[in-house]
Amino acid sequence: MSEAYVLVLYYSRHGATEKLAQHIARGVEQAGVEARLRTVPAVSAVCEATADDIPENGALYATEDDLRHCAGLVMGSPTRFGN
Repeated sequence: MSEAYVLVLYYSRHGATEKLAQHIARGVEQAGVEARLRTVPAVSAVCEATADDIPENGALYATEDDLRHCAGLVMGSPTRFGN
């Protein structure tokens, strides 16, 4: 089994929530635990729209395994989650 980690999962449209997630991840690491910073694809008004599995830049998208195996979870999103 791999080392325990805290999943820091966020959605950010303009970067403020992303910056907060980065600070939280840094605090988790300073406490001596691995932090995995992950995001989700952008919210789309078109239901058929899909995003690539791996983003071109920024944090990786969260996977089911990231959620399944984390020892702790921190989540953040803008107030209306893009709606």
